[in-house]
Amino acid sequence: MQKPVKLLNRAYIALFCINLIVSISFSMVSTTISLYVTQLGAAASVAGTVVGALSVASLCVRPFSGVISDRMERRKLLMISLAIISLSMLGYSLTHSIPVLFVLRITHGIGFSIATTVTMALVAGTIPEKQMTQGLGYFALGQTVSTAVAPSIGLWLGEHWGLGVAFALASVLLVGAIALAITLVKPTEAVRDKRSIRLQDLIAREALPFCLLSIVVAGATGLENGFVPLFGKELGLGNVGWYFTVGAFALFTARMFGGKLADRSMRTVISCGLGVMALAFVVLGGFGTAAAFAAAALLKALGLGTVQPALQAASMRSVPENRRGAASCTYYLGTDIGQAFMPMLGGVVMERAGASRMFMLYALPLAAAIVFYLVYMHRKEKGAALHGTM
Repeated sequence: MQKPVKLLNRAYIALFCINLIVSISFSMVSTTISLYVTQLGAAASVAGTVVGALSVASLCVRPFSGVISDRMERRKLLMISLAIISLSMLGYSLTHSIPVLFVLRITHGIGFSIATTVTMALVAGTIPEKQMTQGLGYFALGQTVSTAVAPSIGLWLGEHWGLGVAFALASVLLVGAIALAITLVKPTEAVRDKRSIRLQDLIAREALPFCLLSIVVAGATGLENGFVPLFGKELGLGNVGWYFTVGAFALFTARMFGGKLADRSMRTVISCGLGVMALAFVVLGGFGTAAAFAAAALLKALGLGTVQPALQAASMRSVPENRRGAASCTYYLGTDIGQAFMPMLGGVVMERAGASRMFMLYALPLAAAIVFYLVYMHRKEKGAALHGTM
């Protein structure tokens, strides 16, 4: 398919809007589903399990979503995955059953994993080759914008109209995304490929250290999305959707300069970024005031905004160009694992020790990640030096 000559073409804008809608609906639900489960009378550990079920499903599907996207007609696959997400969210609004919610979270995770993968594949085909980095950078801004506004919208709707209305509205937004896909996204050709899938096509061993680090980084976001609203309510702070808004603005700022800093000194950026995130969780759990919430949101987002792109770049550089798909999949597997299992573990810790200690304790794995990374880099450089002398 011939590449377009300008970046802001019709298909690119449509896919940007689709990605924005998916991100807004995801953020609206992810920050309110734990409240919904506890309103139904379930314990915090159960809420954490329901929250994490989506990422577990996404984790299971993620290794194969790229292959599915490459072998099926992508526009049709996109519409199917968006429909799965929309129906799952509608189901949230219609049920009061915890087991049904759990199943719906799984179907939501399957649809979300496929939708995000196929959307990225489609948008790459709409960007002029010379503007690929710029186009993908603009494309990711939709996620930052959604983080700024969607949690507050979801929590506000939940307070004034009920969480069922928030879930239903998120479902309706996805219908709009499907309409955009039908009218503005061109169909692609399905590729018939009878080759069997090998493990090395899915996992890049060289990127596994960065996968492990991404587990810890993504786990921080999973705890944040799942339990900051509950912690705020517990402390009598009311709707703390503004926490995510503050974080989104800081994240946007960090992503503007984080890449340049990482190019100059990757080790410093990753180490300091993880340290700033650890400090954020100490502040959040240790003080429990509105000012502490704002400071924690700022610190965590600044750390995340510098660490995340640095880890992605390190993953890509760890393999030859023809294996970057496997490296990307390996990195995102870590993201799925962190977002899936950290809320589950956090719910158990929160029940036994309280939300304050739960957040403070998470500074420990972040600190351990710094040590792991520095030791890994030292051994890698030592091995390269020895290899160079042979």
